Amino acid sequence: MVKIGKYDYQLSKRKNKKLFTVVDEKEVHFGDIRYSHFFDRSLLLPKKLNHNDEKRRKNYLTRSANQKAKGKLTRDNPTSPNYHARRVLW
Repeated sequence: MVKIGKYDYQLSKRKNKKLFTVVDEKEVHFGDIRYSHFFDRSLLLPKKLNHNDEKRRKNYLTRSANQKAKGKLTRDNPTSPNYHARRVLW
């Protein structure tokens, strides 16, 4: 378990997910293990998944910045996987 900010992160046991955390008694699983990410701040995942490509990072952050669920941006909602992926993996 690794604490980043106010959340504790662990490896996910859910198929094809990278990490998870608990927010308001709800498990939030995020990241697809089949794909790379910019840099894993938790240091729980294999280093080979880090691509460290700034252009890909910028594109992902731009693309994920406007995702909505129920009319609200997911990047601002701690119960959303997008919120945690942007902070821990990208």
